[in-house]
Amino acid sequence: MKKPAPRAKAKRERSTFEAEAAYADSMFRTALGDIEGAVSALQRALEWDPTYAPAILSMGSVEYQRKRKAQGRRLFQSLLALPENTPDLSEIIDEAGDFLIQRREYKDGLALYRAAVARFPKVASLHEGLGCCAGHEGFHGEAVAACERALELEPGKQEFVNDLGWSLVLAARYEEAAKVLERAVSADPSDGLARENLRICRTKMAGRHRRSEA
Repeated sequence: MKKPAPRAKAKRERSTFEAEAAYADSMFRTALGDIEGAVSALQRALEWDPTYAPAILSMGSVEYQRKRKAQGRRLFQSLLALPENTPDLSEIIDEAGDFLIQRREYKDGLALYRAAVARFPKVASLHEGLGCCAGHEGFHGEAVAACERALELEPGKQEFVNDLGWSLVLAARYEEAAKVLERAVSADPSDGLARENLRICRTKMAGRHRRSEA
């Protein structure tokens, strides 16, 4: 493989430096409440380096907040095409997915996470995000499989146990769900969400039992 010419390498390094500086400026302006200035700084960052992942993430979030979903979606999807040596790439993609989940943009989140787990099959948090979005979109079998995979990758994570249990509830697999959720509650009795999920599961089990006897 040919080494890059010194001039081309210097130009890329300068572009990266300027993008990092503009991104830092956008964070500073955000902290000051200067939203317009922050967005302008993000735009400068991407003009200097269109592949600068932190700026892509932030600008994509801005576009969703502006109700320009198509633009935001394109920016988030572009993260998936960045090179392997992009720093913290899987974490940044996961942050984009978390943002979509928080905004209940589950359809876009599902598309993002499906592509993300194909590229990073050993990153548990991406499978967790896929499970969340798939469940909300009604793909319950896919949600269960994704949560199972997350738990295979990080067997000791109580949060993933709870997520699997809830995915099984959504799939109406109540007996399996109850056993999994009991494990989640036992692992962390202070987890109110796991306790509530188990309560809901048992209520649904009781309702099914009553209907079967009617």
